[in-house]
Amino acid sequence: MTQTFRDICWCGNTELTEFSPDYLACSKCGTLVSKTGLRSEQLRVQDDNHDFYGKEYWLSYQTEHYRFPDIRQRARQDLPERCLHWLRTLMAYKLPPAKVLELGCAHGGFVAMMGWAGFDAMGLELSPWVVEFAQHTFKMPILSGPIEDQQLEPECFDAIVLYDVLEHLPDPVATMSHGASLLKEDGIFIVQMPNYEEGKTYSEMVAQKDHFLHQMKSIEHIHLLSRRGVSQFFKNLGFEFLQFEQQLFDYDMFFVASRQPLVRYTDEQISYYLLKSPSGRMVQALLDKSSEFNKFQVQYKNTQIDYQTSETRRGELLKIIEQQDQEIASLRSQVSATVTDLQQTKSQLTQAHSDLQHTQSQLTQAHSDLQHTQSQL
Repeated sequence: MTQTFRDICWCGNTELTEFSPDYLACSKCGTLVSKTGLRSEQLRVQDDNHDFYGKEYWLSYQTEHYRFPDIRQRARQDLPERCLHWLRTLMAYKLPPAKVLELGCAHGGFVAMMGWAGFDAMGLELSPWVVEFAQHTFKMPILSGPIEDQQLEPECFDAIVLYDVLEHLPDPVATMSHGASLLKEDGIFIVQMPNYEEGKTYSEMVAQKDHFLHQMKSIEHIHLLSRRGVSQFFKNLGFEFLQFEQQLFDYDMFFVASRQPLVRYTDEQISYYLLKSPSGRMVQALLDKSSEFNKFQVQYKNTQIDYQTSETRRGELLKIIEQQDQEIASLRSQVSATVTDLQQTKSQLTQAHSDLQHTQSQLTQAHSDLQHTQSQL
């Protein structure tokens, strides 16, 4: 696939600096820009067997290059993890029967979950094969092709959600501006995308084996934004109110963008709408179990932290004990040497005392002899 060098950021800045072999850095907005990422015309899928985002991207490319499960496996695995996480956030800001579009819906599992919850939901994908797969798997309406090509009424959606999509857009301003025109005045974007932490150099990332390195896929991930970049990007679109939510993975960011101040719904309000239908009750049950699982995860992580802390403390105490053992051994050696010295000194004193007594005996004898000699004289 022939690639053309890119030297301009989404913000219009052309004074980009070298960041890595494949990316340039924009100091104006804090974005990493792929030098050779796909162009807008290359996003279109006209030949499902050969175009980049065609059939094989979902069946083999991601598996071979990133070790991801293929789309058939993910249509099952994503439901209890990603899809529930995304739904919980969506329902915190929009309630059924709000009309929602998911850009880049892949297998369509999240579109289906929104439908089960009572939303008027549809998805969009670039590959006709993936669109057919999603429609067949989840029986939900899925649009085919770029959003700019769709016959959609302005201000018809309450929310547009895109998860791991924005970084793929060659012209994110044009695409998201079109999406903004499809949102009602109180409509929202919900976005999940990689989070470039400004201030880190490429060499530091490599030295630290930073997880973000796996997001530097220069062909696909064209714009890797920082939080500063995201804030500037959506403010330029007229969406100045951003709320960052808890992300699933440490290398991502997850946020809601709105033209108006954001207001969250309570769990009670969410349950009220879900419990109106049998499928909504099932979704509520899944959310309940997901909450329980999340609590267990938090407990498990806290237990791990406590264990690591105790292990660290145990290691520190072991070092202290080993040091004290060495000190005790040294003291014992010193005591033993001192005892030996004392014994030697005692032996020497005993010998000296014996020698002294012998000398005294000799002196007494000499004195006696002297007195005898004097008496004879």
